[in-house]
Amino acid sequence: MTTRRYWGLLLLLVFAVSARAQLPLSKAGLEGSTQSPSLDTLADHPQWRALLHYGRVKAGYERESYVDDPAFFLSVDGRRDARAELQATVEQLQNLPTLRCQFIARFRWLQQQGALDSELPAACDGYRQWRGTINAGAVALVFAASYLNSPSSMYGHTFLRVDPQGYRAESALLSYAVNYAAVVPDNDSSLLFAWRGMSGGYPGHFSLQPYVDKLQEYSRLENRDVWEYELNLNAAEIDRLMAHLWELQSINFDYYFMDENCSFRLLELLEVARPGLTLTAEFPVHAIPVDTVRAVREAGLVDEVVYRPSRQRELDALVAPLDAAQRQWVLTLAREPAQNLVPAFQRKSVDEQRTLLLGAYRLLRYQHNRQQRSPDVAGRSFALLRAINHLPPDAGQSATPVRPTEPDAGHATALAGLALGRFDERDYREVSLRLTYHDLLDPVAGYPRNASLNMLQATLRQVDGEGSRLQSLTLVDIRSLAPRTDFFQPISWQARGGLERSDGHPDYLAPYASGGAGGSWQILGVDISALATLRAEYNEGFENNWQAAPGLTVRGGLQREHVAAALEAEHYRFANGVERNTVGLSLNVAVAAQHGIRFNWRRVVEEGQGDEDVSLQWRYYF
Repeated sequence: MTTRRYWGLLLLLVFAVSARAQLPLSKAGLEGSTQSPSLDTLADHPQWRALLHYGRVKAGYERESYVDDPAFFLSVDGRRDARAELQATVEQLQNLPTLRCQFIARFRWLQQQGALDSELPAACDGYRQWRGTINAGAVALVFAASYLNSPSSMYGHTFLRVDPQGYRAESALLSYAVNYAAVVPDNDSSLLFAWRGMSGGYPGHFSLQPYVDKLQEYSRLENRDVWEYELNLNAAEIDRLMAHLWELQSINFDYYFMDENCSFRLLELLEVARPGLTLTAEFPVHAIPVDTVRAVREAGLVDEVVYRPSRQRELDALVAPLDAAQRQWVLTLAREPAQNLVPAFQRKSVDEQRTLLLGAYRLLRYQHNRQQRSPDVAGRSFALLRAINHLPPDAGQSATPVRPTEPDAGHATALAGLALGRFDERDYREVSLRLTYHDLLDPVAGYPRNASLNMLQATLRQVDGEGSRLQSLTLVDIRSLAPRTDFFQPISWQARGGLERSDGHPDYLAPYASGGAGGSWQILGVDISALATLRAEYNEGFENNWQAAPGLTVRGGLQREHVAAALEAEHYRFANGVERNTVGLSLNVAVAAQHGIRFNWRRVVEEGQGDEDVSLQWRYYF
């Protein structure tokens, strides 16, 4: 054999060995097939990255997985190296049958790709029994409306509903809820939850529970509307979703309230179910639940939307047409069901009797839905039901709540604003940016009425003859001003905190925190609220910088589909004797789905010095 031929055969052997090393460790690879992709190719595959939760960003994929639990990875470098995790997964699934059951979604996908022998068995009786119990035939994305009285649900909450074969919307008894949430100790306060939730201080994990329990929690106990977005996932996509959920049992993620939250985790699941989706790429900074619902719908995943009104909305629809005398009967019957036997009630028509009795029963249930029923409440409920059942079942008026605008059809949650204004006889220009979410003058369609939730809003002002400076930085601004009625008596409250320049001392950026509580009422179509407040402020314009001030806030608001207006007055008296009085008028006009114009006028009087601020702002929601 000549030297040239020897070296030629040696080079051929080297190339053959190299090519063999690039083939997956499978039966096809062992036979020398070149049809299966290499490990390098599979490591960059969108489905593999989705299975490892390497979330999408605009330019590609994150450099590491969102999963923080080492039990999820088979390679010590798996969280940061998708190829290393693939190599370890192929090797260990090839030899360890128990891991094929633990990571069944990975196992099946690698078999489909030819990286594992298609005849390799996966004996997983536990998974088959679990799947048989759930009997998944359809999936819906569920949005529970915002609930300001719970820090974890201020923006609403999303989870998945898994329906059995042959599911019907009117019956949810056999459906399951797939929920992702932070694991919060019972003794953690709201302030501690807010801090740890923002900083990733809680573990989060997936759980599975009967769907009726979630409906009980949201629509009954917390009086939140529930929206069900039925997804058009096919059988293969549902199978991938369920197999991956099995893999995530007992796996912990670090929970972050603003981004890696319930809604973001569900987007990752849907990217596993339907390869090629890029849902997570749309949320590089924060993931507000209603925005993620909008993204799912825009991706073409939604077929139909089902609305489930809260108990409060059902009761409100029933009693809204009643006059004052009829409303009094409802209140009386809820307290004393035996009043249905008095002659004055018996003389009423059968239809009216049934409407009033049903209203009393629903009111009683609403008033005590967060408490364990006492013998007295149980007895009254039974007496009302018995009286209702003695009447014809078709008597009484229909009480179907009006279907509101779907949450994802409202304005976007981020805001940019440009304003021209005048203060202290000088013109200024302002740029504002709000990360989230909605205030009392924004278009109300798709949002809860009389509720405001704003976080991380900054305003930069440039005054003629001066440079630009930060005018205000609002960390949190929450208001809940639901009106009180004969049947509902919510407490109105507000909480604000951040930095702002006082009109009396514009050279100082003063840290502050304020809060208050009171009541709201609707009078002649206008929402009127009055709240006792307390403000703490650090102001270098004061002789003693730290000051506290009790105060009073009175507001009148009018909200229509495209126009909103408010007149508001505040009074504070600081401990150092300084009084601050503010009155303001605001008008907001929605000129397009994501565009608005807002006029603001405000006058502040402090220590006898009065200043006026007037501005016109263009607002863009995105």
